[in-house]
Amino acid sequence: MSCGEAVMKLLSAYEVDTVFGMAGTMTLELYRGIARAGIRHVQCRNEQGASFMADGYARATGKPGVCTIIGGPGVTNAATGIAQAYCDSQPVLVLSGASPAPTQGKGWGAIHELNDQAAVTAGFTAFSAMVRYPEELPELIARAFAVFRGSRPRPVHLSLPRDVLPTPVEAEWRIRRAPTLPMPDPAAIDQAADRLAQARRPLILVGGGAVGTRKPLTEIAERIGAPVLATNAGKGILPDSHPLSLGCSVLQEASKQALADADVVLLVGSEVAAGDHFVAKLEISGDIIRIDIDPTELTSMYAAAVPIQSDARAALLALSSALASRKPTAQRSQGESRVREILARNAAKLTQVEKLHACAWKILRSALPADAIVMGDATQIVYTGSFAMPMETERCWFYSGSYCALGFALPMAIGAKIGAPHRAVIAVAGDGGVMFTINELATAAEERLALPVIVWNNDALMAIADGMDERQIPRIGVEPRSPDFQRLAESLGCHAVRAASAEHLAQSLRDALVADRPTLIEVRQDSPWLRG
Repeated sequence: MSCGEAVMKLLSAYEVDTVFGMAGTMTLELYRGIARAGIRHVQCRNEQGASFMADGYARATGKPGVCTIIGGPGVTNAATGIAQAYCDSQPVLVLSGASPAPTQGKGWGAIHELNDQAAVTAGFTAFSAMVRYPEELPELIARAFAVFRGSRPRPVHLSLPRDVLPTPVEAEWRIRRAPTLPMPDPAAIDQAADRLAQARRPLILVGGGAVGTRKPLTEIAERIGAPVLATNAGKGILPDSHPLSLGCSVLQEASKQALADADVVLLVGSEVAAGDHFVAKLEISGDIIRIDIDPTELTSMYAAAVPIQSDARAALLALSSALASRKPTAQRSQGESRVREILARNAAKLTQVEKLHACAWKILRSALPADAIVMGDATQIVYTGSFAMPMETERCWFYSGSYCALGFALPMAIGAKIGAPHRAVIAVAGDGGVMFTINELATAAEERLALPVIVWNNDALMAIADGMDERQIPRIGVEPRSPDFQRLAESLGCHAVRAASAEHLAQSLRDALVADRPTLIEVRQDSPWLRG
């Protein structure tokens, strides 16, 4: 078989069943391999869509997302999605073509030539490698899956020259076992348990690295009476309905103040990125007990008094066990009282626009099942949704605040729906952001996905426009003319509707969840019924 076929056969052995991409003349042998391995291929309309879809698939399934693209422009098109996956610690494998090996670095003008293609993505991948010989691939692919399964997951890019992919492969390539996750230091666990038991105003902050820790997290919070604050990636690990949950309200002032007032903060699986709270650095004056799989996070600007490099679930299980034999200073009732007071202060400070957003989220929540996946774009309604959209389950709310690209919600929702076809999935985007990837509605229609796409239309890139207004800068380049979204969606094979009332929005969403194709639902910010 050819090298391209061998790659896909090996990926199938690693349980890859779906790839997102666009074929090209330099990657034909990969496509021969896709067909022979029985792997599903989802054809995107742009390579950026492919990388976003692979990211969305990874988030919904917990498995690596895979995309296949051409070299050169395919790589540069996909770069935004790859970089987002890097910032959000998502396992994405990018297989790209490349110019023939003898032309590399020569500047001969080979088709799709980049002078050093591996270097293009090196800064936003766990590693990026230019393959010279087929024999390198079993090790490189095993190394990629070791990153995905045994450390902080991040994307990997393998460049496959067009003259390497057709090369015959005689040997049988086999999977290699990934390393196990790191376990916590017992001495550090004891130190952490002592500090938490003695804390008078403890607080817990959880991020995406804490996914899968609900049971020990709940035990610890209830034992020491600690309010639990989540980042966007940690939303739903502790249900928002739990009396100790502050939800993902770190964007709101009362929650920020609670974090500043805490005497001990247990920080689990988060880099505490500015995209979650919109300030350069959160004020944390108390001692930080930090649990993270990535050692570089333990010495970051949020330095730890007790650093614990470990898989979060193993560490929290050990910490819960250690706390069981200690008498805490703070009580659960005190923590619950703090939560009620903080949430009330947050609610009292909502702006008029946030109240409109909250109204829309309340309607959407009522029409969605509890385990629905929401892919939110970089848009004001999603910023509000971080704290206004209740979530009872982890891996349901996704918003990439760190890289903060525009347009990712739609293709990520496509990837999520393909990865989790039996779950409800929706995309929520602004009128400006959705135009970045609106072409991928055609992909969703071709795949016959029952995918609601909520477009919040305020006729502007409003976050930027607001910033201009505050600084008395004329609004330049922030009020693009929107298309007729309903006609545009219909031309791409979708249903489309503009919400005319709260009841109409809810029913339109319910209908869209069981439709035979995607449905674009436009919600205008100036709709009178949002103020009712």
